[in-house]
Parts: sequence; structure tokens; C-alpha cells
Amino acid sequence: MAESLTLAQQHLYTFQACPRRFYLRYLVHVPWPEAPLDSELELAYERGRRFHRWVERRFLGLPIAGEGTRDPVLESWWTTFEHDAPALPDGRRFAETSLTVPIGPDGRHRLTGRFDLLIVGPAADGKPASSLFDWKTGEPREMARLVRAWQTRVYLFVLAEGGTALVPQLPEAFAPDRLTFIYWYVAEPATPRRIAYDRVTHHRNRAELEAIVAGIDHQLTAGEWPLTDDWKECRHCPYRAHCGRQAAGQDSQDISIVDQDGLEPEDLWLEPQWA
Repeated sequence: MAESLTLAQQHLYTFQACPRRFYLRYLVHVPWPEAPLDSELELAYERGRRFHRWVERRFLGLPIAGEGTRDPVLESWWTTFEHDAPALPDGRRFAETSLTVPIGPDGRHRLTGRFDLLIVGPAADGKPASSLFDWKTGEPREMARLVRAWQTRVYLFVLAEGGTALVPQLPEAFAPDRLTFIYWYVAEPATPRRIAYDRVTHHRNRAELEAIVAGIDHQLTAGEWPLTDDWKECRHCPYRAHCGRQAAGQDSQDISIVDQDGLEPEDLWLEPQWA
């Protein structure tokens, strides 16, 4: 029987960027030949993880006592969140919730997303709706980039396809035109990025997602995982020596990975899993 895969946003980006990288990273699990993060990025990543954990505990009604830190940057982020968090609608709240739906031939594969915060309840018009919130501690992104980011497309698609599993009593809250994705940046707390969804976008997302899954299926059948033709993709790839593309490397001070929250393309190297 053909292999069944669970795919998240980083898998889709990685496969598009380089099928060989996808194969090495996710199918045969070749260890990273070198550490992808320098000390500064490692610190930024750890701060992001701790911030998300604090926010999760807040929405779960748990104290953050004992989670304290003397890190002034993290403390500043938390102060900003406490005073300038986005206005939240009424409704049922799900913090750090994962949702998985079938995708691909015969629904053999699965597509998954993990939401920082989902709120399901009445919208301004009084009708049921769903709002996704994602907390970002990295460099703010422009709206156009967020709209086309795999995180945006995967999360909204998964919610539209499988959200009723979370709140079966309100299936209408998960219609595509009742979904909104809000990115909140700690660096720009007063200007959250709000992305509305709709049926046309949902159908387009479905076609694009199924095309990528079909491509993965093809490579699984063929057993061939070609290297990317774009050598720029190799510049930050820890597998470049493994693939004989050492010449694509560059000095660490030139690397432009700046966002620890999992947007593509370059910052997906961090692949955060907020636990």
C-alpha cells in the first residue's frame, strides 16, 4: 500500500523548494549536518517559544508564576501583549489546538495545522463565525506576503474542511466566508493583519494543495527526489554538503533568517513546534 503522510505547512514549502530536501528531512530523517541556528537566532527562537507558552497559559486560565524570566526583551513582549493584545470576539476559545483533515488520493494523506488561538462564536452580524489568531514575535510581514504564506492557506483550508469536529453544533461557523485569520505582531501591536477568507479562495487553495500532494505522490511512486534547479535555495540548506552543493554556502553574517515564527520561505528553517 502506498505511504501515507501527515503534512504541515513546512512540508509543503520544503517540497516546493527542493524535493531532495523534503526526502532527506521528512522521509529518511537524515540528521542535520550542521546547526541551522547561530546563538542570536537560538535566543530569538527560545524567546518566541516561551512567549507562546505564556500566552497559552493565559488563555487556559493558568498562572505564569514560576515561568518568570529576567530577560528584558521577553518581559517587554509580555507587557505589550497584556496592554495591546487584539480585541477578541466572544465565543468558545481553543488555545494551541491542532486540527487534521484528509487530503490527496482517496484521502490517504493528512493535512494538519496547529492554531495559537481559535475563537468560535457570533460575529458582528450576529451569525456564527470563526477567528484564528497567530502571535508573532519576529519581524512584521507585509499583508501580501501573509496572504500567500503557506501557514495562512493551510490553516484556513484545514479549518474550513474540518472545523465542525471542534464545534459540531455550529457547522455554519466554518463556512469559508465566515473565517478570518488575524496575525498579531508584538512589534506592531496596534496594526494586526486581518485576512478574510471566502469560497473562491478556498477552491483555489484546494486545487493548489492537491496539486502539491499529487507531486509528492508522484515522487513517492517514482522513488526519485531531484535536487532543486534554484541554487539560491541551497544557500542556507544544512544538506548542501550532503548534496554536493557546498559552493552555494555563504558566511553566517549574510544569512537573513529573521523571524522565528514559521513563515516561509527563509524562516521555515526554524520549524517551530510550540509545545
